Amino acid sequence: MKPKHIGIIPDGNRRWAKSKGIAEYLAHSTPGNYHNLSKIFNTAMEEGVDTLSVWAFSTENWRREKKEVDELLGVIERSIDSFILAAPKDQYRFRVIGRRDNIPSRMEMKIRELEEETKNYTDIQIVVGLDYGGRDEIIRAINKAIKDGKQIDEEEFKKYLDTNDISDPDLIIRTGGEKRLSGYMPFQSIYSELIFLDILFPDFTPNDLINAIKEFEDRKRRFGS
Repeated sequence: MKPKHIGIIPDGNRRWAKSKGIAEYLAHSTPGNYHNLSKIFNTAMEEGVDTLSVWAFSTENWRREKKEVDELLGVIERSIDSFILAAPKDQYRFRVIGRRDNIPSRMEMKIRELEEETKNYTDIQIVVGLDYGGRDEIIRAINKAIKDGKQIDEEEFKKYLDTNDISDPDLIIRTGGEKRLSGYMPFQSIYSELIFLDILFPDFTPNDLINAIKEFEDRKRRFGS
């Protein structure tokens, strides 16, 4: 069976830039280009994937040099602009998970507009983790539940997460050679299959995605049974 939700942790941009003699703060322009990303999105859709989530900016990324943070946010905003222009043609449903109180207000407004514009598209859902951290998400969910005076179980708790109406990832792919999730969807990923690739994200191709899906299909998932 093919994965319905694939999560991608796109690691290795800065190492790739260094190998190409490109300034590290400019490392995200090529992989974050909408033209490049849409090839991955289209391949996922052709492979029957319902949801593709990509961790674009973590809560820890604010600690990087301001020049790099500004460039990364600029790349993300330009990609959102491209999403808006291409929405009628590509018909991806666009979603964002993560905090929204720290990102620029102009970007947050564009996100809300794009989510509203694409909410009825059903071919594939693109979920972008923006100012997202798994522990931060869980703490925010707990505080929401406390505010509501709820005594909750696992199913009720899911309703307070950013991913409350998004299925758990069946497969998580991390590029760049590191073998850890670094806080990506810790609550949702307990039964996710994990694939770690040495490929740096700017070199990640649609064919690499297809190969990961094939590897997923060869695995036996028992869900603890």
